[in-house]
Order: sequence, then C-alpha cells, then structure tokens
Amino acid sequence: MIFRDRRSLRFFCDVAGVVILLAGLLIAGLIYHRAGNLPDEGLSYEFVDGAVYVVDPGDSKLYRRELERFGGKAAIFADDLNRWFSSLWKGRRLAFIVALFSIVIAFGIVRFGRAPDLPPPDQPSDR
Repeated sequence: MIFRDRRSLRFFCDVAGVVILLAGLLIAGLIYHRAGNLPDEGLSYEFVDGAVYVVDPGDSKLYRRELERFGGKAAIFADDLNRWFSSLWKGRRLAFIVALFSIVIAFGIVRFGRAPDLPPPDQPSDR
C-alpha cells in the first residue's frame, strides 16, 4: 500500500477533498460570472415594433400541437424533459451543477478517508 498507516491516508483524503472543493467552487464561480450575459438561443426571431424576440420552438403552439399529433402526450413530455436536461449544461445552471458535483465528490473522498479499518483478507472477522 502507498500509505504507511491510516493517518496518512486520512490526511491525504482530507487535503484532496479540500483541494477538489475549492477548485470546483472556484470554477463554478467563474462559470456563473461569465455566463451572466449570454443571450438566449432559439431557432428563429420575431421583430415586433423594432424589438427582437427569440422564439423557442418549444414555446410555439404549432410545434407542440404537431408534436402531440404525431407522438401523443408522451412525445410532449419527452420533449420537455429533453429540453430541461439539456438546459442544465449551459449558462448559470452549469455553474450550480459543477458546484454540486464538487461538493459531492469532495465529501465522498473525505468520507472514504474516515472509513473504519477493514480486516485483512487473509484473516477472518470477529463475527
């Protein structure tokens, strides 16, 4: 084993967890700051009284009616779920996902370092 004793493994896991947590939160903060002014994406644009509006196909009644006609209510649900899931990976929502993943991974590494000792495989347990 690389580590001489349990304390060195625990120290390594604590340091690794803190580094991963700080790096992940820093990256999430940078993503959040940079993604603040990103324009909405859409397939088409409408011009009304000199103002430009982004048209998302999911908001169009014609699109949703045709989707329901060909696939039923399940197709509309699947389309809404797909749009929601794909929205998690861009903009400010991505920053929250990165922060959440860094917290979970850091907690898992620290928890691994504090796990109780397991008996060696060649010795039977006391049970």
